[in-house]
Amino acid sequence: MEHNGLSPEAGPVIVTGATGGVGSLAVDMLASRGYEVVALRGKADERGYLEDLGASEVLLRQELEMGGRPLESARWAGAVDTVGGETLGWLTRTAKKDGRIAVCGNAGGVGFETTVMPFILRGIDLLGIDSDWCEVETRHELWRRLAEGGDLHPRHLDEVTRTIDFDDLPDAFEAFLAGGSKGRTVVRIEGG
Repeated sequence: MEHNGLSPEAGPVIVTGATGGVGSLAVDMLASRGYEVVALRGKADERGYLEDLGASEVLLRQELEMGGRPLESARWAGAVDTVGGETLGWLTRTAKKDGRIAVCGNAGGVGFETTVMPFILRGIDLLGIDSDWCEVETRHELWRRLAEGGDLHPRHLDEVTRTIDFDDLPDAFEAFLAGGSKGRTVVRIEGG
């Protein structure tokens, strides 16, 4: 999003699915870069966790009025969307002029409804995150920035990461599907 012109001065950035692995890291990294971060979550009991990561405001998805007009009140200079579906449609309608929305998930669905209005009247950008075919040079630059000492290194990485054994994956999947996981999960695979 920064590569496409977003800066902290532009206004708040919302992160959807904020208690998940990608979302919690995004909250942490954006806050450390000086952005005003609004965290959107589905879990009622995770406000403190997200505030500790740097969220200045925490919204509960179930309490949102998403509306259905082609444009809603403009609120966000940027968004990191890990959810997709109805939430992504809402983000397009509530983005500010020249807003940037980075799309990297589909937990809420692979489709979304919007109109051309946010694009032609507010000039928003919908940015797809391509982690599969990303150029090697770009990966190296991002890894450098994410490494300890880099400007994108998550300040709370140890707090948002849990490690499980490969054999524990079935239980972890159940928690993921039930919306009961928090943060990033690293799977330890024993060599053999």
